[in-house]
Amino acid sequence: MAINKQWHLENKMPKNPTLEQKIKWHTGHAKNCTCRDSKEHLKKLKLK
Repeated sequence: MAINKQWHLENKMPKNPTLEQKIKWHTGHAKNCTCRDSKEHLKKLKLK
């Protein structure tokens, strides 16, 4: 899996993120990077 280093440098996950912040971050991550399965993780977050 390839990492989009530039995206990661510009889009840090906030410390102690809210559920809304996590969903927003993982949505962007799934669109811009393939270093992990963010789409699957995003599905789990939205179930909460």
